[in-house]
Amino acid sequence: MQPTASERLKDEVKAKLAFAGRSSAGSRLAASRTSSMGKFSVALATTSACRECARLLVDQLGEHGIKESTQRLTRILEDATSDATRGFLMLARDSGRVVGVAYVATILSVEHCGPVAWLEELYVLPEHRSRGVGSTLLTAVLERARSTGVVAMDLEIDADHSRAESLYRRYGFRPLERSRWVKEFTNDAS
Repeated sequence: MQPTASERLKDEVKAKLAFAGRSSAGSRLAASRTSSMGKFSVALATTSACRECARLLVDQLGEHGIKESTQRLTRILEDATSDATRGFLMLARDSGRVVGVAYVATILSVEHCGPVAWLEELYVLPEHRSRGVGSTLLTAVLERARSTGVVAMDLEIDADHSRAESLYRRYGFRPLERSRWVKEFTNDAS
């Protein structure tokens, strides 16, 4: 029995993601940068770094009034780093300490006719901002997405976050004439 077009596309995406995830150490995705404030590196995260990245994301979500546990976020990040079809995690380190993180989820999109990356989180510790960490993380995220065959990248920005808006505009992102909606599934029956 011949595979369907959908199965062939899924297999192709898996193969590209697996190829791109084989070695970040020697690829362009691992970057080191020296700024006037010091030296930092950006690389694809492994499962062993998920707890440290989750701690940063708990801080970041807290800045937006969202409470989440390090333990739950660690499990999500471990799932993403162990299955390249789910997404990927990039981290920035300064002297071995994680100072920035970018989490990308991947979906198969009808609108874009292929795999799409959702840049769910890009966060840099406040004391490491304005040093090029966010730009370097975003560059690595875009390179990783392109190398895996992603056809588009979506993200959201808080309405009053002009600094983030400026960063994404510099990298070619544009606002859409839409609003994002959500239905959260909780224990209620509604």
